[in-house]
Amino acid sequence: MRKVTFLGVVLIAVVSASCSSTPEPDEALSTPEGAVVTWFEAIDSGDAEAASYAIHPESLALILAIENDISTEQLADHLSAGVPLEIQSSYWRSFSLGFTDCAARPISTLSVGRADRFVSEGEDFASIPISGGPGSDSVVIARMRADGTWEVDMVASLGDGFSKLLLERYDELGSDEAAARVRLAYVEVVAPSMWAAMADGSFGETFATTALTILARIAEDNA
Repeated sequence: MRKVTFLGVVLIAVVSASCSSTPEPDEALSTPEGAVVTWFEAIDSGDAEAASYAIHPESLALILAIENDISTEQLADHLSAGVPLEIQSSYWRSFSLGFTDCAARPISTLSVGRADRFVSEGEDFASIPISGGPGSDSVVIARMRADGTWEVDMVASLGDGFSKLLLERYDELGSDEAAARVRLAYVEVVAPSMWAAMADGSFGETFATTALTILARIAEDNA
């Protein structure tokens, strides 16, 4: 079984929000920085529902599929119905503990910088710089929802470490109904995320080459 850990690919985190009261979910996600803060505070507090709300749901399903080598059928279910909260709860708990062991501090205590907002292929994204953890600084990429709130895009944020695996997963797809559902997610989720990550420019030429290959495969299948 292939096993790739989110923590092992990118160690990212955000500063804790030091305020006197907890904002409502939509208020907390009104900025890209707020979406990232909400996500990691929810992970540290064990609130899988809040963590789920701050994440682009299909991007989470795609990353979990790679990390856990789940079947195309199960991935298709997760893309359509969402990743069950009990699975997310276990995932975020493991991530929180793993990060704390590695960094010797909770992920919600690290620093988030000012977001750089940009438009990629007609969609609104933002690059949020993260610092204070082990290794070099990194970024989290968020995308704007239709209602103007923000959510963390895991595929774009982890593009540097997961792009080759996303390409491999795409090339392994069959021709049944479940595979068709996954291909649709590549059109609607992966392609915009790859364009956004390339527009951000944080990941370098090797990533860009793989991202362009993914985009070419998608275009060929939809010609």
